Amino acid sequence: MKKTGFFWVSYADLMTSLFFVMLVLYVITFVILQVEQGKIKAQNEQLKKILQIEEQFKPLQNDNDFYYLENCEKYVAKDLIGIEIFESNETEIKPEYKASIVNVGHKVNSFLENISKDNSKFSYLLVIEGNMANSWDKRFSEDSNYGYKKSYERALTVYALWNDIGINFRDKNVEVLICGSGFNGLCRDDVEENNKRFSIQIIPKIAKIDYNLEENE
Repeated sequence: MKKTGFFWVSYADLMTSLFFVMLVLYVITFVILQVEQGKIKAQNEQLKKILQIEEQFKPLQNDNDFYYLENCEKYVAKDLIGIEIFESNETEIKPEYKASIVNVGHKVNSFLENISKDNSKFSYLLVIEGNMANSWDKRFSEDSNYGYKKSYERALTVYALWNDIGINFRDKNVEVLICGSGFNGLCRDDVEENNKRFSIQIIPKIAKIDYNLEENE
């Protein structure tokens, strides 16, 4: 009888232990599922915001002053396509084209102001890229250091002009990247002369997703 009683006591202890193990596993599984659901919900919210951002970019894409390069999501000034706006082999902007460039700067700045107000949790990267047209005999290599340097300096000149007249992109949670693709780069125009230009690209930067369940319920 004593051995039988000891067996049942041990069996009861074992079942109790298993019960607590299963309870702990259930709680852990429940918490993990809740966290994953919170992540999915947060990601869905971010996706909705991204889709809204894409809709809000349409006014800039449809603006008569810009030509939108859809394949690489860049904008170029329509009035300046195929025009050498800089002095030959220099980075100085010709006086007759400064007004057009100023107009482009004001439009980009106004667009960024509006879109920043509507999407306060987003930040943006504004890329100002200088481009170069090769000579008729293509004597410059696509990876010419001269082309990269000169196109960068020209993009910097455009930014400096905007900055000098008081356009401050960075006061709208915007980071500015100035670069030059020289005689290289994607979305080059088939008409080589049309690559005498600068282009801009606006890239939304999504804030880090908050997976706090209380905020995502």
